[in-house]
Order: sequence, then structure tokens, then C-alpha cells
Amino acid sequence: MRLVIAFLLGAALTACAGKTEEQVVELLESGKFSEAQEVARKSGAKGVELARINAFVFHGAGIADSSLKYLDVAVKAGEKDPRVMLRMAEALVWKKSLAKARGIVEAVAVKDILKEPRPWESSMRRASLYVFLQDLPKARQAFLALASDPKSPTTYVVTAKVYLAQLAAWNKEFAQCVAITDSVLVISPGNVQASLIKGQVFEWQGKYAEARSAYTASLQKYPDNWQLRERLEKLSWVK
Repeated sequence: MRLVIAFLLGAALTACAGKTEEQVVELLESGKFSEAQEVARKSGAKGVELARINAFVFHGAGIADSSLKYLDVAVKAGEKDPRVMLRMAEALVWKKSLAKARGIVEAVAVKDILKEPRPWESSMRRASLYVFLQDLPKARQAFLALASDPKSPTTYVVTAKVYLAQLAAWNKEFAQCVAITDSVLVISPGNVQASLIKGQVFEWQGKYAEARSAYTASLQKYPDNWQLRERLEKLSWVK
């Protein structure tokens, strides 16, 4: 009986820690660092679970050294799931340890990401890491998979498509870039990043009226955006 009780208690504590981790991740995703920090402080988690939570909090704050410190504890305890490993790779990118980061990213299997409760989170991190590592074909493939997955939340689909538009622009695939930005603007009217990319592509092609139109349409939705205003001001000198 004692063994059964101990087992059930352990399972309950693990479940609570898992819920705390999910809560922390969601808060960090929303930019609520202080709230995430408070949840972590009150979690009651211990050992490797606490290391994971602390690692995620420091990673969310962009503090590479502290994040790596706790991630290393988790990895040494056998925690090598995509959430941990991709955050470690990202922190290493921040510290310019690109070779180490690349090795970690390449070792993460897509099938393991798909087992996660929020696979789109790790999928986005993996795809964006490929951009930082200058492996653009793999980045494109990863963003395409994320954008086409019906389970991906709309915000993630929009972000993935914006990345795809930027990749197309860098590759001088201008028609494809505009088509992608237009698909983003259907989902997210006035989306600033999509509008900036679309306008920039028009500028590169000397289509200044179309560029102004792209920036102006977005500015009507986001009148305080300085980037849009700056682009329009520069175009005011162009006929």
C-alpha cells in the first residue's frame, strides 16, 4: 500500500510540475516574464523539474549564461527532449557558438517534436534556428511544414509565413514573396512585418507607388508604427 501511495504521489507531483512548465512557457510566449518568474518561484518544483523551469524562465528573458547553466543540469539528468535541446541551441547561438548549436539542432528529430503537447513551439524554434545558422533551405522546409499543419495556431502560421516571405525576398523570388505576404494579410489584416517585406520588395523593383500603398494600408491599421512611417518618409522623395 505504501508503495502504491508513493507511486501515486510521485505521479501527481510530476503532473503538477508539467502543468507549471506549460504555464511558464505560455506566459513567456506572451511576453509576461514577471508572471512566469512568479509562477516558477511558487511552483514547489524540485530537482530536474525546477532546473527545467528555471532554464525556460532565463531563456525567455534572453539571459544565455543562466539559461545554459540550468539547461546543462537538465541534460545531465537525462532531459534531452526538443524543448530543452532547442533552447540550449538558441542560447548557444546568442553566445556565437554556432558549431555547437548546429550539432544540437541537427540531432533533434521531428518525430520527437510532434509528440510534444505544443509541437508548434519547438517547430518554430527549430525553423528560426536554421535561419540564424544560415541553412535557408532547411529553414524554408521547416516553416512550410509549420504553416501547412492544421494544428498550428494562427499566430504561428502567420509568423511562419512571414519568415517564408522574407526567405523568398532574399532569394529574389519577388512574385512568390508578394503572394505569401498577401496570404498573411488575409489572415492578419495590416500585419506590419508582412507589409514591410511586401513594400521593400516593391521598392527593389522600382514599384514605388505599390510600395507606398503597402505601407499606407498597414499604417491605417497601426498608425503609431515608426517603421512604416520611416519607409513612407523616405519614399516621399521618390517620384
